[in-house]
Amino acid sequence: MPIDLRETRLPGVGTKFTLRLDGGGRLAVILHNDGKRELYYFRHADDEEPRSVVTLDDDEARQLGAVIGGAYERPKIVEDLELALGELQIEWEAVPDSSPCIGKTLAECGFRARTGVTVIAILREPEPISGAQPEDVIQRGDTLVTVGKAGQYAEFRRLLVGQNTTV
Repeated sequence: MPIDLRETRLPGVGTKFTLRLDGGGRLAVILHNDGKRELYYFRHADDEEPRSVVTLDDDEARQLGAVIGGAYERPKIVEDLELALGELQIEWEAVPDSSPCIGKTLAECGFRARTGVTVIAILREPEPISGAQPEDVIQRGDTLVTVGKAGQYAEFRRLLVGQNTTV
C-alpha cells in the first residue's frame, strides 16, 4: 500500500503533515514555527475529533523521531557480538564528505597502526565490502564498520576528518 502523506502550510503557525494509517485511522503532526510539535491520532480517517493528542517540545520530538526512525535499534546479533568482544566494540563511522581519506586506501590512511581501530567492512552502495582489505579505497558516502577499544575512537575520528594529523 503506498504511503499517503499530505503536507499543509499553516500560515503563522507552521506545517501540518497528515498520514493515513493501514488500520484505517490517521495521524496528524503539526510542526509549529517555535519548535513545538503536536501529534493528533484519529482512530478513523473521517473522525472530526482526535482520540488522543500529544504535545512535545523540540528536543522531545527529535528524540522520539530518532527512536521511531530506528536510530536506537540494536539488533540482537549485535548485542551478542558485543558481549563476545568484551572490551572491544563495533562502531559504524560515516565518512565525512570533506574527509582527506577519500580516494586513499585503508593502508594509506593507517587507521590500525595509528589508532588501533580496524576497519572490518565498508558499507557502500550498491554493494558493501565485507572483509575490508588494506588496498580498499575509501569513497565519498562510505560508512566504515570498525572494531576497536572505546578509548581509541577519538583519535580515529580525528584522523577520519583530518584534524590534528596528516593523511
